[in-house]
Amino acid sequence: MVYYEESGKNAIVTGAERGIGKGIALRLAQAGYNVFFTYYFKDSYAEELKRSIEKLGRRCVALKADFRDPSVVETVVKSAAKSLGGIDLLVNNAAIMPPRAYQYEYTAEHIDEVYAVNYRGYMLLMRDALRYWIKNGKKGNIVNISSESAIRSHQKFSLYGGIKAAILRSTGNVALDAAPYGIRVNCILPGAIDTFTEQVIQDEEIPQSEVIHRRKFGDEIPLRRLGRPEEIGNAVLWLASEEAAYITGATLVVDGGLVLPGMTDITVEKDESVYGWCTQKRLSDEQMENW
Repeated sequence: MVYYEESGKNAIVTGAERGIGKGIALRLAQAGYNVFFTYYFKDSYAEELKRSIEKLGRRCVALKADFRDPSVVETVVKSAAKSLGGIDLLVNNAAIMPPRAYQYEYTAEHIDEVYAVNYRGYMLLMRDALRYWIKNGKKGNIVNISSESAIRSHQKFSLYGGIKAAILRSTGNVALDAAPYGIRVNCILPGAIDTFTEQVIQDEEIPQSEVIHRRKFGDEIPLRRLGRPEEIGNAVLWLASEEAAYITGATLVVDGGLVLPGMTDITVEKDESVYGWCTQKRLSDEQMENW
């Protein structure tokens, strides 16, 4: 592990009770950051993470927040600044995964919910962090967590991938708005990251077939494994450090080479047929009747 000395700095990490967010929060705490994190799913996961960060000698505040409600999102930056005494870094990570479905299957509700959490939340938090730093004459950092699906197409991923692409594009635009104030804004594109801990598999009742498929897919990635959440944390820590002081508006792909050959991890369901490198759902007249 590369040693960083960031003691006394304060970070916001959204969606941090599990997976990539947890890996980011822990890595920042190991480097010296106090952490204010939001979560939505399980209180027990948030409590465990809070204890782990405090064992490192850092201050930690957890806020349960439903990002579908913009008024909740708009409390985060002020709450973090008040709780920790300031903010140095914002990591936008909170996201939900919509059903992996064909475009013709999505509803308005699916689209609105993913937009609200995965994009509007990022935009509001960036706005509020910029206002805080500009008003207080401080230089800060924003790191947005997007996805390799922002730059590669995957079947049944149009909604999630499209929003992640919007995050990528907005990062560069916001970087221009922030540059005159010495504020840097960058974006990380994780690939296939192993977030299936034994606890998550049990709590969320993830089918063993899905776990096996996911881990076998890791063998097909050029570096022959899935990524680890803390490796995304390493990338965030570096981008926010003085070592990256001349980097803004950049996109860092952390995927073990996944996107290089344009690989896909799509599975073929029982009601689908293989159609080249795609799948085609076998639709009945009854299914199409109400379209």
